[in-house]
Amino acid sequence: MVILLWKSKKLAEMKNNSNTLQGLENLLPQLSNQRGWEEQLDLHSIFVHWDELVASEIAEHCQPLKIVKKVLWIEVENSAWLQQLQFQTVLLLDIFNKSLRFSRLKGLRFCVAEKERIKGEKKKSSLRYVQPPAEDIKDFEQQAGSITDQNAKDALVRFWYLSQACRKE
Repeated sequence: MVILLWKSKKLAEMKNNSNTLQGLENLLPQLSNQRGWEEQLDLHSIFVHWDELVASEIAEHCQPLKIVKKVLWIEVENSAWLQQLQFQTVLLLDIFNKSLRFSRLKGLRFCVAEKERIKGEKKKSSLRYVQPPAEDIKDFEQQAGSITDQNAKDALVRFWYLSQACRKE
C-alpha cells in the first residue's frame, strides 16, 4: 500500500514537471515579448537588412550606427552626404518603418564618420569571436534538452552560443 501511494505521488510530480517542461518551449517568445525585446529586435533588424533597404549608392557612403529612444543614428562619409540624406529623411523613415513589424522609428539623425577612417572604408567590426568551452556548450545543450520543440530548442542553443561567442572589443 505504501509503495502504491509513493508511486502515485511520484507520477503526479512527474506530470506536474512535464507540464512545466512543455511550457519552456514558449518561454523565449514570451520572455522577449514581456521584456520588450521583441520590439528592440525588430528595430535592430534594420542593421541586418541595411543593404536591402537603402540604395546601393547610399549604402556605400553611410551605415546605421545606433538606435536611441527609437531614433536611428546614421553615420555618413562626409558633410555632403549628410546634407543629401537630410533632404531624404521623410522618405528613408517611411522605408524603414514599412520594413518593421512591431515598432516604429520616431526619427533619423545623421553624423559624419570619424576622421581617422579612410574614405570608402567600411567601419571595422568591434566584435570578435571566442568559441565557448566545450563543457559549457555541452552543459547548456543538456539544459535545453528538456524543450520538446526542436526548432525552439535549436534557436535557444544558437542564441546562447552567440551570446557567449561574440565578444565586444
